[in-house]
Amino acid sequence: MRCNKCNAPLAVHDIWCMACGTQSPVVKNELSALASLQQSYRTLKGKWTEYVPAASIAIILGVVPIVAIFFILHFVLSLESRNDITHLLNLIVKNIVYAIFLPILLLPFSKISTNKDYALKLDGFAAYFKPYGRYLLFTLINAFFLVLFNVVCFGLPGFASDPILRLVWLVLINYWLAIILPAVVIMEYKQVSPLKAIGLSYRHLGDLRWNIYLLALVLTVLNLVAFTLAIFPLLFSLPLSYFAIRDYTHKLIEYELLDYRIK
Repeated sequence: MRCNKCNAPLAVHDIWCMACGTQSPVVKNELSALASLQQSYRTLKGKWTEYVPAASIAIILGVVPIVAIFFILHFVLSLESRNDITHLLNLIVKNIVYAIFLPILLLPFSKISTNKDYALKLDGFAAYFKPYGRYLLFTLINAFFLVLFNVVCFGLPGFASDPILRLVWLVLINYWLAIILPAVVIMEYKQVSPLKAIGLSYRHLGDLRWNIYLLALVLTVLNLVAFTLAIFPLLFSLPLSYFAIRDYTHKLIEYELLDYRIK
């Protein structure tokens, strides 16, 4: 393989040309997020019933409580913040409450991240929840950053922020989503702490951030549509999401993106 611009030879896993710095065709071809998603879907065809038990737990104990909490906090309680302290406490409490249930939605990654097969079987209820503490720490770290983004971009009752920061908040949230999507797999695959996994994703996967975000966007829309259709389709969209994220992250790891970084 050669560079399209300067015709310099490229190694199989080169993301950038070492001679002129041009991005190689690998990013759009071999590392296409949508192509990886399609491959995951084709591999899963005919196996959907195997994933129903694990997906059911994720929906009943993860998705449903999160949606119920969202409805209660935003439409029933509607707590008003009278000062900076209460506003900050409300943000922290809300994010912690979400963080308690989000790990249940992520627990299937502990079963699939360290292998390449397409099995997602329940070995028992207790075994399913065994890694809960690690995933709780993962979601709490994310909760901290979300609170930080909110305070910086929206300000506090006694400390207003520039209106342009509302758009910055939107960018930060989407950028953060592209960081944490592969981090949950990296955490298991590399057997590292949640914070280190997030750091590895941030430092090493920047060249593929747009591809990762595109995958995150497609899967988010897919699952939102599945939820609005009486929840039942989530039994199929959730397993697809788990394996699609796992497969694409494994592909990035295979291309040695975690082993080096061009400054």
